[in-house]
Amino acid sequence: MTMPLPPRVEEDLEAHLRPIRAAHPGITAGEAAPLLPEHLRQPFWERAVGRYLTKALSELEHEEKP
Repeated sequence: MTMPLPPRVEEDLEAHLRPIRAAHPGITAGEAAPLLPEHLRQPFWERAVGRYLTKALSELEHEEKP
């Protein structure tokens, strides 16, 4: 399991992502990252990778159950 972002970083990240998502519905992480301020790119990718890994592990666990 990955460590969650500190609440203040999460809030700052979401505040920057809201207008990006509104202007570009369906934007991918790879497309959104360069539009973020430099100081938020690493936390953005940490969160994205953490969510991906959590989902992938959950799917693997679900497949393994008889």
